[in-house]
Amino acid sequence: MVLRDGRPEDGPAIERIARRSFDRVYAFFAIRGRRRAWPLLIAEEDGAVAGFLEGRLFDGPPPLGYVYFVAVDPDHRRQRLGRILVEESVRRFRERGATRIFAAVPEDNEASMNLFKRIGFDEVPRGAMWQWYSLRSIPVQMNMMIAPHEILLVHTFTDPSPASVDGASGP
Repeated sequence: MVLRDGRPEDGPAIERIARRSFDRVYAFFAIRGRRRAWPLLIAEEDGAVAGFLEGRLFDGPPPLGYVYFVAVDPDHRRQRLGRILVEESVRRFRERGATRIFAAVPEDNEASMNLFKRIGFDEVPRGAMWQWYSLRSIPVQMNMMIAPHEILLVHTFTDPSPASVDGASGP
C-alpha cells in the first residue's frame, strides 16, 4: 500500500470510489469536494487508487481540521486503508497547528463510527461548538455541511476553549 497526496489525474478514480461508496448526494459532494480539499490523500494498492480522504483546514485562532470524506473501494475494504488515511490526516492537521479535528458520520454507519472512535474521536456534546468557538462556530459548521442524521465527532489535541459551563469543554 502506498499513501500519497492526491493529484488532478486522480479525479476519475475518486469519482468511481465515491459512486461505489456513497449514495448519490454524498457522492456528488465527495466528487466536488476534492477541488477544495486539504489534505487530499490517496491510498494505492498495486498502482491503483483504492481509497481517498478529503480534509478541510479552517484557518483561524486556533486552526481546526475536518475529515470531509473518507472512502475505500469496496474491493479493498478490510485492509485498514480507512484507518491509515484518517491517521495520516490527523498527523497532518496536527502539524498545521489544529487543536481539534472533526468528522461527521451518519448515525447508522457503524463501521465509520467505530473507525473514528478507535482513533480517538468522541461525540461532540450538544452546544459544544458554540461553547468552544462562539460566533466562529456558525461559518465553520456551515462549511462542514453536517446533515441532520449525522453525528459530529471530535479528536482533541489541546483544549483552548474557556472553562465549561455544562460539561461542553470538550472530550
